[in-house]
Amino acid sequence: MELNAIVNEFRADKNQVDFLRNVAQSIGNIVKNNSNYLVRVKKTAHAGSVYKNTLLKNHLEVDCVYILERGYGLPLYGMLMEIENILKWNLPAGTRFKKNTHSISIELERKIGRVNVDVLAAYEVNSPLQMMEVRNHDAYYGSTALFNKKYFNNMTRIYPRFSDLVLLLKLWKDSRSIPLNACMLELIAAEAVSRTREGEDFSFFLEMCFRTMQSFASGGPVEPVYWDEYLDGADIDCSYGQNGLLMIDPADPNENLAKDISTQDINYIKSQASKAACFMRKGEYSFLYS
Repeated sequence: MELNAIVNEFRADKNQVDFLRNVAQSIGNIVKNNSNYLVRVKKTAHAGSVYKNTLLKNHLEVDCVYILERGYGLPLYGMLMEIENILKWNLPAGTRFKKNTHSISIELERKIGRVNVDVLAAYEVNSPLQMMEVRNHDAYYGSTALFNKKYFNNMTRIYPRFSDLVLLLKLWKDSRSIPLNACMLELIAAEAVSRTREGEDFSFFLEMCFRTMQSFASGGPVEPVYWDEYLDGADIDCSYGQNGLLMIDPADPNENLAKDISTQDINYIKSQASKAACFMRKGEYSFLYS
């Protein structure tokens, strides 16, 4: 298949996207309408692949972000516990909950399958610079999802097919079990776009994503690009990890997202990215999904 056909074949269709948006809206209404004096929702926001047009077909997953009034200034654990209690009272019996470091994962059984909802709660920050300065870092962490979404939307304005690049990288990641999360793939794609001349065709931009990934796995930095409105590069205070990698989170610029990648995984990423770049140069695209 040609690249455009692959994008169309593996992107979630409108029915799936609308269904997941309705799930997110429903969860949001439950939390907002049942807020109490401990947890009061200031605004509900949605992030993740459903809202970036990078959702893969049959991936039933959606992210919800709740920005809270400061109120009693609960720590993150307290916020999540209160939200979990609200949802347990209002969702069907048997709904599964799991607490993560910064979120609650919920599994909902629906007719079309099991839906995974990731719920993040946080107090609001106004900029990535402010995120760098807050003391109770965990209590603000969920706000980074909103800045990552702004970063993504900014890249889409710069390169209109940015979501297609990310979708194909996610497809390849799943087919090859690449140990990088979706946010990391977005940052690699953004770096690749910044390195590529305007007017190149889509296949060359995708090839550059894999070559940028090779560079990253060899120690090349991945830093925020086209982000001057929110961040001056001189303000960044983030260093390479002991593994020799650096990937700066544009939403939390003191955070090196790559610091915990193992040597074994680095070598695997480098090897697979090299093979992918070679396939791209030959015009062979089936490696993305098989």
